[in-house]
Amino acid sequence: MDDTTYTLHDDDRPRDRGAAPPPDPYPATWGSFELRERVGRGGFGEVFRAWDPKLQREVAVKLILESRSQGEAGYETVLREARLTAKVRHPNVVAVHGVDLHDGRVGFWTDFVRGWTLSALLAAQGPLAAHEAAHIGIELCGALGAVHAADLLHCDIKPGNVMREEGGRILLMDFGITQPSSHTGFGGTLRYMAPELLAGQPASVESDIYALGVLLFELVTGKVPVEPSASAPDLLQAYATGPRRSIFELRPGLPVPFARVVETAISIDPKQRYSSAGQFLVALSDAIGVSTTPIPVTPVAAPRRSRAWMVAWMVGVVPLLLLAAYAVPGIRNRLEHSFAQATGAHADYLKAQELLDHYYQPHNLENSVPLFQKNIEREPRFAPAWAGLARAYWRRYQDTRDAKFVPLAKDACAKAVELGQNLASLHVTLGMIYTDAGRNDLATQELQQALNLDATNPEVYAAQADLFRKQGRAAEVEPAIRRAIDLDPKDWRWANQLGLYYMYNSAPVRLADAVREFQRAIALTPDNARAYNNLGVAYKNQERFAEAKQSFEKAIQFEADPSYFSNLGSTLQLEGDYAKAAETFRRALELNANNYVAAGNLASALMWTPGGQEAAHKAYLDAIALAETFRTDRPKDALLLARLGSFYASIGDSAKSLPLLRQALALDPESPQVLYKAGEAYELLHNREEALRLLGRALRAGYSLEYIRREPELAALRSDVRFSALAAKK
Repeated sequence: MDDTTYTLHDDDRPRDRGAAPPPDPYPATWGSFELRERVGRGGFGEVFRAWDPKLQREVAVKLILESRSQGEAGYETVLREARLTAKVRHPNVVAVHGVDLHDGRVGFWTDFVRGWTLSALLAAQGPLAAHEAAHIGIELCGALGAVHAADLLHCDIKPGNVMREEGGRILLMDFGITQPSSHTGFGGTLRYMAPELLAGQPASVESDIYALGVLLFELVTGKVPVEPSASAPDLLQAYATGPRRSIFELRPGLPVPFARVVETAISIDPKQRYSSAGQFLVALSDAIGVSTTPIPVTPVAAPRRSRAWMVAWMVGVVPLLLLAAYAVPGIRNRLEHSFAQATGAHADYLKAQELLDHYYQPHNLENSVPLFQKNIEREPRFAPAWAGLARAYWRRYQDTRDAKFVPLAKDACAKAVELGQNLASLHVTLGMIYTDAGRNDLATQELQQALNLDATNPEVYAAQADLFRKQGRAAEVEPAIRRAIDLDPKDWRWANQLGLYYMYNSAPVRLADAVREFQRAIALTPDNARAYNNLGVAYKNQERFAEAKQSFEKAIQFEADPSYFSNLGSTLQLEGDYAKAAETFRRALELNANNYVAAGNLASALMWTPGGQEAAHKAYLDAIALAETFRTDRPKDALLLARLGSFYASIGDSAKSLPLLRQALALDPESPQVLYKAGEAYELLHNREEALRLLGRALRAGYSLEYIRREPELAALRSDVRFSALAAKK
C-alpha cells in the first residue's frame, strides 16, 4: 500500500517475499463483525471497514491472509502486533480493541479512521508548508515518545504509516515490525532507514528519530534525502553510494530554523541526532515559535481521487509485504563518506541563508555574500546558492541604494536560471527587481511562476503586495500582506510591511495601525533596528516627536545606519532645531555618501540655518547629482522623481522640475508623499494655485497637517486664506 517494507534480521538468509494473492471475494463476516468493504490489501494481510454489532460502531479489521495465517503460529504473530500497539496509549496512536481467530483466519480490530495517509496527501497536493509539516512533526514526536516510553521501537515510520484524520488529528499506525528496545533485530522501509541499520547495527531510538526526520524532509520537498534504485541488491548499494540531497537544494525558501531541525534529525552520525522524541519535539516547537504542547493541524481538503483509490489509503494499517535479509559488510563507511561530503558542502550555504533571513541585524547581509560565494566556488552548479546570492545583493541595493548591486543581483539570478532549477525564491527575487524597475509585466510573470511552484511561500504574497501597490491595485495590497502573515505569523517582515502600507499607502493613512504593526515587529525581533526606525517615523507622523526621537536613537544603538540619522534629523528639523538637524544629516552622509534623501534634507536644513544659504545651494546640487544617478536605475520611482523635482525647484530650475513632477504624479497619483513633494515644489516655483490643489489632495490622502504647518518653505503659503480653508476641512 506504500513503499515496500523490509525487515532485516541478524542472519543473512534471504526470506522469500511471496506473491500477493489475486483479488477475490471476501466473506461477509468474521466472527461477529460484518465486513462491509475491503479498504486495503498487501502481501501479508488485508484491512476491512467493518461493523461491530455489539458496540454498534464502525471498526477497522485487519485479517492475515489465509495463506499466511498458519493456525496458532499466525495467531501468535498477530497477537504480538496487537499487544505492542495496545501497549502504547497516546492520542496520536490508533487504539487496538481486540485480537481473535475466527473461521481459520487471524485478525485484530482497531478504531476505523476516516482520513488520508500523508503519502496520499503528498501525491494529491504536493509538498506542505514548513509550519504545517512542523505541526505534524510535533504530534508525531508525541506519539513516538509514547512508543519509546513503552520500551518499544516503531521501526517503520513513513508517510504511508501516518494518517491525518478528517478532524485534523495525526495518527501513527502500523506496528507490524515494532520491537522491544532490547531486541537486536532491525528493519524498516529502505528510504527511511538510518545508515547504521544498513551497516548491520540494531534499531534504536535514534533510528526512529532519523525516519521521522526523513518523513518531515519529504513532507516539505516531496523527496527523500537519498533515493535508492529499484532492484533489491542494488537498492542498498545505491543507498550507500548515491549523493545525499540537501533540504535547501530542493526547497531553498524554507525557514532556516525548521530546516536545521530536520537536518539534525537525519544526521549521518546517530550521536548528532536528537537523543529523544521529546528533544525533537521541543526543537520543532522552537523553530516555529510555538509552545511544546502539541498543536492540532488544520484540516485540509481531501485529495481528489476516485473513491476506490481513496479508501485504499483510508485506514493506513500497512501489512508486512516482504521479509528479507541482507548482509552488507562495510556499507557504513561508504555511507558516512558520501553523506558527510554532501552535508559539508552546504554548510556555508546554510549559514549564509541564516544570515540572510536575519538581515535586520548589523552586517548580516554583507557577511552572507562571501559565504554564498564560497559555496558557489565549491559547487558552481548549486542553484540555491546563486539564488541566495542574488537576494543578498538585492537587499544590499535596497538598503544602500548603491546602483552597483543591481547588476550583481541580476547576474546571480541569470546564473541560477541558467542552471535550470525552478526555485520559487529565485522568481520572487526577480519579481522584486522588476517591480522596483517599474517592469510590472515581467514582475507579474515572475511572481506567478513563484506562486505556481510554491503557493504556501509567504514571500510571494509579500512581493505581490508591493507589485499591486505599484500597479495602483490598492484594494489587493492589504489582503496579500495578510496572506503572508497567515502563512508565517512569526516573521517580523510581514508586520513591518503592513505597518509601512498603513503609514504610506492606505487611504486614508492609518498611523495608529502602523504603530501597532511596528510594535508587533519589535515584539517578534526585539533587536531589530529597522522596526524601531519605522516606529519612529510613525511617531513622527503623529507629531509625537519625543517618542520618535527615542525610537530613532534606539535604532541607532543597534545599528549606526545613515537612514536612521536622516530620520532623526528630520524630526529635529520639524522641531525647528535646524543647526542640530544639519549636523545629524551630515552624520548620515558620512555613513553613506550616496544617500540623496539625506543630502536633500541637509540642503533644506542649511537653507534655514543663519548664514547657510550658499552651502544650501551647493548641497542641493549634490542631492540632485545623487538622485539623478538613482533615477537611471529607477526611472519609474514616483517618490524619487517627486523629490528630484523638488530639488530642482529649490534652485529655481523649473524646466527640469516640472516634467519630473508631472511624471511622478502620473505614476502614483494617490501617494500622500508624492502629492506633498509636488505641492511643495510648485510653491517654490511660485505656482500657488497648483500648490494648494496638490497639498489639499495630500491632506485628503492622509498627509500630516502638522508637517505642513512646520515646513519653513511653505510659510508664505500658510498665510493664504485658501490654505486656512484647506486646514479647516482637514
